[in-house]
Amino acid sequence: MPLMRRMLFLLGLGLAACSGPSLVVVGEGVPPAPSIPEIEVMVVDTSGDPVSLAEVSFGSLGTANTDQGGRAISEWPRKPLTISAEAAGFHPGSIEVLALPDTRLVRLELAPVIMRGIVRNAERYGLPGALVTLGDHRVFTDFAGEFAVEQAIAGTVVAEKASYGGSSAEWDGTDADVVLTLEPLVIRSIRASGAAVGDPDRWAELLRVAESTEVNAIVVDTKDESGRVYHDTSVRTAHDIGAVSLTYDLGQVVADLHDRDLYAITRIVTFQDRFMGNAFPELAVWDSGTNAIWTTGGGQAFMDATDHDSWDYPLALAVEACQAGFDEIQFDYVRFPTDGPVARAVYDGPADQAGRVSTISAFLSEARAQLNPLGCAVAADVFAVVFSATGDQGLGQRVEELADSVDVISPMIYPSHYSTGWFGFECPNANPGPVVAGALADGLPRVSGPAIVRPWIQDFTFGCGGPYGEAEVRSQIDAAEQRDLGWILWNASSSFTEEALDPPSQ
Repeated sequence: MPLMRRMLFLLGLGLAACSGPSLVVVGEGVPPAPSIPEIEVMVVDTSGDPVSLAEVSFGSLGTANTDQGGRAISEWPRKPLTISAEAAGFHPGSIEVLALPDTRLVRLELAPVIMRGIVRNAERYGLPGALVTLGDHRVFTDFAGEFAVEQAIAGTVVAEKASYGGSSAEWDGTDADVVLTLEPLVIRSIRASGAAVGDPDRWAELLRVAESTEVNAIVVDTKDESGRVYHDTSVRTAHDIGAVSLTYDLGQVVADLHDRDLYAITRIVTFQDRFMGNAFPELAVWDSGTNAIWTTGGGQAFMDATDHDSWDYPLALAVEACQAGFDEIQFDYVRFPTDGPVARAVYDGPADQAGRVSTISAFLSEARAQLNPLGCAVAADVFAVVFSATGDQGLGQRVEELADSVDVISPMIYPSHYSTGWFGFECPNANPGPVVAGALADGLPRVSGPAIVRPWIQDFTFGCGGPYGEAEVRSQIDAAEQRDLGWILWNASSSFTEEALDPPSQ
C-alpha cells in the first residue's frame, strides 16, 4: 500500500476509536453522585438542655420531631430558610438561616412557659411550704407563699398544705397569676402521753373518745420533758445517750390514727433534755456558779439553743416522725429556760431579748424548711403570757416573730396558771371561759403572719376555785370555737372530761 494511503487509513481508525464507546478499565469505581446537603437543628431550653419531641418546621420542606438529644435533620434548600419549633411547655421559637454553616448545625432556643402564682390564707397572708401540683410538676411555695412552674401546660392547679384544706383552680396557659386560697383545718384534739399510748387499754380508750366525740386529732408524745423517746427510733443519738424507752410501735400508732381519719400530731420536747445534757455537756446551757451544766429547779438540763449543733437531734427526731406519717410536728419547750437560776446561765451566742427571739425563730424556720417539703406542718407550744405581754418574758418567744416562723402557734392558756388580777379576776382559775377569751383577744391581733392559732386549754383541777368538770372545760372550748379556732385539751395523765365534748359532726 502506498505510504500516503497507509497513513490515511491509520488516521481514520484513530478517529473512529475516539467517536465510539468509552472503554472501562477494570479496577476503577463509578464516580459517586453529588451529595444532597443537610442541615441539623438542635432545640434547647434556656439552660442549654435538649428539648425532645419538639416539632420542627423546615419551611416548605416539611416537619420533623426532635430526638432525645433535641436534634432534627432536613435537606438544605440552598437558599435562606426559616426554621421554627414548638414543644409542650415552651413558647414557640424560630430562627432565620441565611447560609448553611460549616458545621451544618444550628441551635434554636425555646423559652419555657412559666405559671406564676401565690397560695395564701383568707387574711391574704402568703403560705410558705405549700405543695403546688400541675400535671407532673410539683413545686413548693417560698417564704411569701409564691411559686413558679416552668414548662407549664394548661390544666388544673392544686395546692395542699398540712393543717389546711386543699384548693384548686383551672389555668388556661396565659400569663395571668394564679391565686389559691386555703382554709385552715379546725383541729379539736386531746393529748396522749407516751405511757398512755403504750398501754393498749388506755390507747384504745383514747381512740374511742376521739371516734365518739367531736375530737378529730390526737397529740402523741414521742419525746417528753425528761428527754425520753418512746419508740425504737432510727436516730442513733437517742440510743447512744440512753434515752430510748420501747413503749409503743410508732408505725402502728400512726396507722391507728389514720385508719380513723384522725389528724396525727406528735409532740417533741425540744431543748429541755437531761439525757442529752448529761451526754453532751458542751451543747448544754452552762452554770457559771457551779461550773457544770445548768439545771432547772426540777433538775432538768436545757440544751443551748444558741449552739446550732443542739438543733440536730430534735430535728432528726422530727424528720423521722414526719416520714412515719404524722401530719404535724409540735415542738414543746422550744424556748430558753426560766425556771431556775437564769442569772447564772451561760450561752455560746447572744442571749439578750433580741438574741433569744432570733434564735427561737431561726430554729423553727429551719424546722419548717425541713418538714414542710415532707408534708408536715410545724407547730410551737408557747407560754400564754406572751400573748398578753409585748416582750419575750425571757423565753425567746414573741408572737410577731412566731407568726412568720411556724404553721401553728399553740399558746398554753391554762386558767390555773394566771395569778390574781389577770383579766380582772381575783381567781382567774374560777373563770376559765373568760380567761381563754381574754388571752386570745390579747394575742390574735398580734398574729401578723400566716400562722394558725390553736390553744392548749385546761382539763385538770389545780389552784383556786372548784374542781374542773364539764362546764369549766366546755366554757374554754366555746371561747376558742367562737373565734373559729381549734383547741387541744391538756391532762397530764391523759384522762379527759368526755361529757364536755360534743358528738361527732356529721
